[in-house]
Amino acid sequence: MRKETSRELCGKWIAVYIGQLAVSALVLFFLFYAGDWLCSTRVWMPYDRLYNELHWIDEHGVFVFLLLMLQLSLLFAYNRFKKVSVWIESISSAVYDLYSGKNDGISLPHPFADLENQMNQIRIHNQANAQAAHEANQRKNDMIMYMAHDLKTPLTSILGYLTLVCQEPDIPDRAREKYLNIALKKSLRLEELINEFFDITRFNFSHMVLEKARVNLSVMLLQMISEFEPQFRTKGLTANVKIEEKLEILCDVAKMERVFDNLFKNIVSYSYENTQIEIALYKIETGNLRLVTKNRGRTIPKEMLGHIFEQFFRMDNSRSSNTGGAGLGLAVTKEIVTLHGGSILCESENEWIRFVVTLPCDH
Repeated sequence: MRKETSRELCGKWIAVYIGQLAVSALVLFFLFYAGDWLCSTRVWMPYDRLYNELHWIDEHGVFVFLLLMLQLSLLFAYNRFKKVSVWIESISSAVYDLYSGKNDGISLPHPFADLENQMNQIRIHNQANAQAAHEANQRKNDMIMYMAHDLKTPLTSILGYLTLVCQEPDIPDRAREKYLNIALKKSLRLEELINEFFDITRFNFSHMVLEKARVNLSVMLLQMISEFEPQFRTKGLTANVKIEEKLEILCDVAKMERVFDNLFKNIVSYSYENTQIEIALYKIETGNLRLVTKNRGRTIPKEMLGHIFEQFFRMDNSRSSNTGGAGLGLAVTKEIVTLHGGSILCESENEWIRFVVTLPCDH
């Protein structure tokens, strides 16, 4: 409960307590006045019943009034503390329910309506976090199981073809070259999968530390595009590149290269063959830099757009050899961009996929 809420509640309690005492004082005063008036309407004799008691009260009226007020104040205080004890028990029970993971809504006495609302918000937030953690862990376990299976597949091929080459010394040179090329291709795929396993370990058990240096981002991006040209060409992708010159930034060069690498790998994996891709880097009005990539591919459903930057989330559930991965690329990309003080978002509609990365020039 916020400090302001606590003070407001205490103020209300004090106001109610003082109000009860004030009303009681008025009632007692009225009773004393009415009793005195009634007693004055008749002549009292010493032998009359209640004469001595009423006479004593008349002589010690102030004392009796204060004594009665003291008793009433103690009664009101006892009643108030009794209520407080019940409220404390209700709050303790609510706190236990909050951290025990119960799904039932928290209900508190009316004076604690604000606290009840806050605790229910915390409960909803905790449930959402627990659900997200469970889903992430489930995705991780599924991905490790899939990758363990995928590791075995190229390894089996490598062993099979190499065994064939070794056991058949008279195999034709063309066949030998074919088998060795297949074994090499499978070995490269195996290396990729092993590197992804290392990514899982690094992403979960280490904290990224930036080693910043000033770099010409325009040149670095052009170099990365040049390195990916063979992969673009293999899939028939034509790159439309628009990069402003001499855009410098203070960043961790190695990690920023990984951002570009992950984005371009994503383009290769999820673009339609023989289509055009767009890559643009420019300075926006705020002085920050903006990188935009756009490619034609299967539209990402809106319900998936909110998850693509989560760990182990993959847009392609088929686990094909072309698009298979640990589901860490975009999650790592977002973390790197965020550490640099930037932001990244994804938009998709009408079979277009668009990533927008915004980076501060100096951070």
